[in-house]
Amino acid sequence: MTKEEFKARWESNDNGGGISYDDIANCAVAWGISRTPKTRRIDVIRYQVLVAAGTVDAEEFTPDEEQA
Repeated sequence: MTKEEFKARWESNDNGGGISYDDIANCAVAWGISRTPKTRRIDVIRYQVLVAAGTVDAEEFTPDEEQA
């Protein structure tokens, strides 16, 4: 899925256009965000993908600080 396709789907309704975590993980790999997104926190990966796609609500999904 391209960034444009992701953005259009994500913003299409309040449920994120039916985008799943697998969709988010696949985009993270395809867009060079993470080679192994399923080994990282879902909220961090989701935020990075939303920012990369340029969604209007990306900042609403800013993750909490990661614990050391």
